[in-house]
Amino acid sequence: MAPRSRVWLITGCSSGFGLELAKVAAARGDKVLAASRNPAKVDLSHKNITAVQLDHNKPLPDLKKAVAEIVNVHGVIDIVVNNAAYVQTGTLEEATPEETYKQFEANFFGPLNLYRAVLPQLREQGSGTLVTIGSMAAWYPMNSCNLYNASKAALRWAGIGLAEEIKDFGIKHTLIEPGFFRTSLLKPGANLSGTPASTRMKEYDEINAKADQAFKDFNGIQLGNPVKGAEVIYDVVTSTGVAEGRELPGFFALGSDATAEIGKALDKTREDLAEWREISKISDFPEGK
Repeated sequence: MAPRSRVWLITGCSSGFGLELAKVAAARGDKVLAASRNPAKVDLSHKNITAVQLDHNKPLPDLKKAVAEIVNVHGVIDIVVNNAAYVQTGTLEEATPEETYKQFEANFFGPLNLYRAVLPQLREQGSGTLVTIGSMAAWYPMNSCNLYNASKAALRWAGIGLAEEIKDFGIKHTLIEPGFFRTSLLKPGANLSGTPASTRMKEYDEINAKADQAFKDFNGIQLGNPVKGAEVIYDVVTSTGVAEGRELPGFFALGSDATAEIGKALDKTREDLAEWREISKISDFPEGK
């Protein structure tokens, strides 16, 4: 008897990594439930892709209901990919509490609620893989973009912590932190949301101008190829292709820029620890006391 095709539930499938990963999984014979707030925007050119309505920003009861309906119609879910996100620009002082919450709702609270909604099903079946799409931005600050970086840093540690909590149920988790890829993430009006001119402060004009120009200049010349990136994600998650025979990693940096920038952050942390180690230990009780 031939093995059953994997079933993927991927959020943010109207564009970017979500769409590319859906295409890769479908082309390799898996079934994809391509989730979007607006399913009409999902590319359904492949017979193995089915658009489903899912907005992870909705309250948890609504999200649980949506997942239950998906399971009722489509049956088992093998792999859940938390991918949907956007970038909020602007300095911390300028950004309103509402803008701040919206950023964390989309990039942190929403993804956690999706996991809360799907975990009962995965625990019941005793298997499943959760894939959290984070960002190398979780590792460093960035002027006029720190709310995004902070939301991805929060997602990083929640995902790593979740992995330990669910492993005894036969459920795996991997955190994938990409570098810059040529998706629509940095496209103004798509997934890049800036603080409006009416709320920006003149004191931050130079910082904001540099950040805005940097995003504008960088959009379209990012190093990462999203199609190749999606293929690598598929192989890593399924232990096939370039990852044949390898266990699912707890953390995977996607793209040479991601490995470089994360490496720099680790080196800087080690340097800071070494520089202040002797002063730091002054706060300890004497050994044996």
